[in-house]
Amino acid sequence: MVDPETIERAADAPEADLDEIQAAPGADAPKSEQKKPWWNAFSRVPIEVWLLGILASITRFAQLGSPKAIVFDEIYFREYSLHYHVGTYYFDLHPPLGKLLIGLWGAIAGVDVDPMGKDPATALRFLPALAGVGLILVIYLMIRQLSGSRRVATLGAGLLLLDNAILAESRFTLIDSMLLFFGISAVTLSLAARRRSGKNYWYWLAAAAALGGMSSTVKLTGLTALGLVGLIWLADVVHQRRNWKPVLGQLAVLAVVPAVIYLSTFAVHFALLQRTGPGDAYMSTQFQATLKGNANYSPEAKRSFFGKFHDLNSAMHGYELSLNSSTHPYQSKWYSWPYMKRGVYQYVAPNGDGKNSYIYTLGNPFVWWGTLLGFVIVIGGWFARPARFKPVKWPLILLGTAYLASYLPFSLIVRPMFLYHYFFPLIFSLSFVVIGLGALTGWINDGDRPFTKFSSRNSQIGYWAVLGVAFAFFLYFAPITYGFPLTDSGLEHRMWLHSWR
Repeated sequence: MVDPETIERAADAPEADLDEIQAAPGADAPKSEQKKPWWNAFSRVPIEVWLLGILASITRFAQLGSPKAIVFDEIYFREYSLHYHVGTYYFDLHPPLGKLLIGLWGAIAGVDVDPMGKDPATALRFLPALAGVGLILVIYLMIRQLSGSRRVATLGAGLLLLDNAILAESRFTLIDSMLLFFGISAVTLSLAARRRSGKNYWYWLAAAAALGGMSSTVKLTGLTALGLVGLIWLADVVHQRRNWKPVLGQLAVLAVVPAVIYLSTFAVHFALLQRTGPGDAYMSTQFQATLKGNANYSPEAKRSFFGKFHDLNSAMHGYELSLNSSTHPYQSKWYSWPYMKRGVYQYVAPNGDGKNSYIYTLGNPFVWWGTLLGFVIVIGGWFARPARFKPVKWPLILLGTAYLASYLPFSLIVRPMFLYHYFFPLIFSLSFVVIGLGALTGWINDGDRPFTKFSSRNSQIGYWAVLGVAFAFFLYFAPITYGFPLTDSGLEHRMWLHSWR
């Protein structure tokens, strides 16, 4: 899912501020290097990337078929994805790309079950899990681009790998892992584009815009990533004072590519769903007239693509507004997410011997609460020792902006919201913290130094202690992430806050 050459180039990125996030605009690779076989790039991928990929694969794919039951919102996304196999119309609040991709994977994997049935179709979980693996790798690349440090990038990606909440949402037929993967990939590629010139710059910019568009077409919260791509581009334009002609072309790429992806995804959606189904009632009479088997169906009825597009997006918006008066037992307020006041109870089933299998979307407390504490430490350190933060001043400002842009809009939403809505802000805030800590501890200055060679013994102990404690917390909460059997007392011991229960 991640190009090894991209990993290699990211690993070569030096420290920078926003003037260079991270490296002077580079020329293309020498011809002698371009002639090397493409598979040579794999041998130059840093060892920590292989390790992160292996560990992410183990944690995401282990026990993927368990439980053999529909878990929480799988009841919706499993059903929606399978409707593409039979052509019956469904309605969902979110744009269709995530369900289309899961449906495509289901066709490739030979999944053939009734969308309205009870078969959990656990094979559909593969694609979200794969996106979850890719997410860890692109987080490494993003932090590497911003910090110039392998060690800091590994710390950030490693901590998010060990977060139980992101893991839980990556292991079922849900779409958040794809939302995050596409979104963080878009930001990463926009940073990498700044190191390219000529035609290569345009290719990378278009790829970043495409991934931002894909994130937005999974869920509209992906617009945050698209906005950050635009912000990075704009900062580059202002700093370099570019000629207006290429600037207009680049602006067109950033606007047109995501729009084409958004529209074309709906075109595929309409083309595949031409029969009456459970989503008919949400649509206009004119739309229903185009669905075979519907009471209003007419062979002569015509509805243009843009007519259908308007109908569906209006229905999506109307349904969103209708949720404002609804409630959910595991909803949570946006301002409570940073300290993880309430998780999401996803699944329970008896396991015998007085034990049950429980699954919660609940984060690793060390990662979530540690990020809050780390933020205070970084801000305090920045005021106390501003010189240490000079190399990472602009990357930190960018991440702070990304955090606010991805978080504050939720304060305007009235409908029930859940802990997983905080994933984008969590990624940006943790990236902010590890880069800030890297500046305070000197890890930023280690560059490509091997992991076994720290500047001091205390620095080495501190680095591995952070990852070690995160791993211990991960293991302790793993039973309610994977659904391992627990007694009632075992569950209660993990409910550190009364509100988690």
